[in-house]
Amino acid sequence: MQADSISEPRGHISKYLRIESDILSAIREGRLKPGDKLPGQSEMRRIYNVSAITVRKAFADLINDGYLVGVRGSGTYVAKRQMIRGLTSISFSEELKEQGYELGLQVDSIDCVSNAAAARRLDVHDEAQLTRVARVRLANGDPVVYQVSYVPASLLAPIDARKLAEYGSFYAVLASCDIYPRLVNETYSVRVIDDRHICEQLGVEVGYPCFFVKRTTFDDENRIIEYSESCFNKDLYSVTVNIKA
Repeated sequence: MQADSISEPRGHISKYLRIESDILSAIREGRLKPGDKLPGQSEMRRIYNVSAITVRKAFADLINDGYLVGVRGSGTYVAKRQMIRGLTSISFSEELKEQGYELGLQVDSIDCVSNAAAARRLDVHDEAQLTRVARVRLANGDPVVYQVSYVPASLLAPIDARKLAEYGSFYAVLASCDIYPRLVNETYSVRVIDDRHICEQLGVEVGYPCFFVKRTTFDDENRIIEYSESCFNKDLYSVTVNIKA
């Protein structure tokens, strides 16, 4: 980013607030775009005739508010827009479509496996055959989440799961097999991703802390039809929960 993308100093507001205001204006007006690099601290000190402490304060506030992101050894950049889920829909796709995102999907693998831990979540015997579907969900071209779903192969055969590339939605594939999710239970935590393959799919470094979500999905008869584990890119995704007294 060029220094002239930020306005010249003006007014008599606090110096760090002036810097914050100018950066926010540049972002909102499109002069600063997601991924653009801001001038370094020495350049900002020159532009605003302020101390390094003042520049650091302004940058820190905007980083904490999600507008900027600091990269050690590289600099400070305009953050990419976060997806905010209100948990108003079972379907990840439908909720983000309503927010105007262009969604994409990349199928990573579809296999028939045995997985005792997943089988127990699905309430089937440990040796049961499960259809495992791994995919990457994209929003506006950015990889947001790496998801792995397990479904009893007796409900969804791998050959049917391969319709995913055509349908673009895992739940649309389930519906094509007369499987309809009605209720989900999700558990959110923070987990470090140490699987190199998943990190490559998300475009993050090994050791990246992600939002880790375990989901158990039920149908109308309260039968468990899916267990999934998802690693969300925390820099692109957040969750808002409304609580009414």
